[in-house]
Amino acid sequence: MKRKFVIFIAVLFVSVLLVASSVNRSSETETGTIPCGVRPFKYTSGYLLGPPIVAVVKCNSYDLNEVRRAMDEAIGLIGGLGDIIKPGDIVGIKPNLCDNTPSEWGVTTHVNIVLALIEQIRKITNNEIIIMEGTGASPTSDCFRDLGWKEIERNGCALLDLNHPFPHTEFGTYTIPGGGLHFKELRLNKEIEKVDIFISVAKLKMHSSAGITLTLKNQFGVPPRDIYAPEGTSKMMLHGQDPRYDLPKVINDINACNPIDLGIVDGVIGLEGGEGYWIPTASRRASHLLIVGKNAVAVDAVGTFLMGYDPTAEYPNPPFINTQSHLRIARDLGLGPTDLNKIDIRLGKGIKNLKDMVVKYGLPWQNTDIPADFKPDEVKRIVIQNREEKK
Repeated sequence: MKRKFVIFIAVLFVSVLLVASSVNRSSETETGTIPCGVRPFKYTSGYLLGPPIVAVVKCNSYDLNEVRRAMDEAIGLIGGLGDIIKPGDIVGIKPNLCDNTPSEWGVTTHVNIVLALIEQIRKITNNEIIIMEGTGASPTSDCFRDLGWKEIERNGCALLDLNHPFPHTEFGTYTIPGGGLHFKELRLNKEIEKVDIFISVAKLKMHSSAGITLTLKNQFGVPPRDIYAPEGTSKMMLHGQDPRYDLPKVINDINACNPIDLGIVDGVIGLEGGEGYWIPTASRRASHLLIVGKNAVAVDAVGTFLMGYDPTAEYPNPPFINTQSHLRIARDLGLGPTDLNKIDIRLGKGIKNLKDMVVKYGLPWQNTDIPADFKPDEVKRIVIQNREEKK
């Protein structure tokens, strides 16, 4: 009897150990992910597995062969795309087509950047590639037409207007991880739900409200105008009642809800002084570069530095002279680093030092109505830390 009792205790002890081990393994596999309404953060080669890699390469013009060369070099520097894209994956690509201003004027993503990217994607998956945009002012279809994106359609890719629910009859509703900072949920075109990989292909630009507009801010084109632009306004609901506080939080809500798996910045021709020519201080600025990485916060930090500003800055320091920094909030949420010392920056041919590629971009106008007691918000981390980071 005593022997049976000892055996029972031993079996029970082993069972407890196995359950504990299973729980530990489960928690380890979840490291670097958060529950998400559209898809989880993957971080396959990102922030929580070591310093994220960001490539900076020269791209001297929008000639397709030059862009192909630069894109191939940049993707090679970040280790290829095979760790984030698998055969059979459906890929969504979000360019910055805020209006139909020609890309050579520095406002919109050039179509050849995405054509070169598609060629890289086609080396891995032959499934759908969907070009997604929901413009703020001009009809999205006009931007696709006027800026040459019908060429993309002829290359076997779909063009999708995110401002409307088509091809569905209604928008989907997606919860924001951690409860959200401004919104608790977002309504989006349901086609985003079927995308396995989401790529933000932004423009190197300053922004009159947000300070900078790169891969994170580019997601403003994802929430539909049908929902977030009452009476034909330019998605003003997304700016909140007080843009100084709300705009950076909304940017992060969108990115938490719809994570970016690959961030690319078209910095061949950028824009200083604002995000478009409706801002009086806006003008073209040539940087002749591409920025590519698998962590969008790190990509935007490098882009901010290359425009001549400190990515760790906070209001009232430039470039965040009109609002709190959405980069700082993203960092505090655990979405990525803003300190360049925590980013593995890989330079393309002909670049000896990252500082050599810095081109100072002028600031937009400054809002003089900001109260003296304006103070940036504190936010709580939503991404699980891994064991190395906890140490």
